[in-house]
Amino acid sequence: MFKRRIPLTFFQNLKEILWPSMGWPRAFKYVQRRVIRISDNSKKIAAGLAFGAVISFTPIVGTHIIQAGLLAYIFRANVVAAAIGTLVGNPWTFPFMWWAAISFGSFLFGLFGLPASTNLPEAMNFSIFWDVMRHEPLRVFLPWCMGGYLIALLSWPFFYYLFYYPVKAAKIARRKARLRKALKTAREVTEKKTK
Repeated sequence: MFKRRIPLTFFQNLKEILWPSMGWPRAFKYVQRRVIRISDNSKKIAAGLAFGAVISFTPIVGTHIIQAGLLAYIFRANVVAAAIGTLVGNPWTFPFMWWAAISFGSFLFGLFGLPASTNLPEAMNFSIFWDVMRHEPLRVFLPWCMGGYLIALLSWPFFYYLFYYPVKAAKIARRKARLRKALKTAREVTEKKTK
């Protein structure tokens, strides 16, 4: 019913992910409206969004939605909001988030004298990173995993409050707008009856 007449090719889908044809402001507004319409309280929605956002620091990309949903389910947050929160991790933010996770994990491994620590080169590019991951995967993966999960744990309160107040304000505004609309409709109905 809601499918395209002509399906997008793989590269067109990839382009839509990296740069939406509707534009970033409209895509952001669409996601914002989807979050506001979730029928749950603001605390659970903010917690779900926070779980989705912080899980993006971790390395295994294909499992971010699953991990966020599982955490949201365990901690009784909103699972749909957790899935939406994973959009914080995207091709534009992943390099910074993962660099922070690898650096923090390497620092901790070095602090405890563990052999898996890695020093990131000054000029890092994908081919250098891929070469290290192919030949010595644990040298990068273990610090990345440890750093990613610890940063996720430490940054969760920040993301929770970052999402909580806007979600709460938007929910209140939506409730007021619906109440105004209901009052206006009721007024119109009573006016019709009196005529």
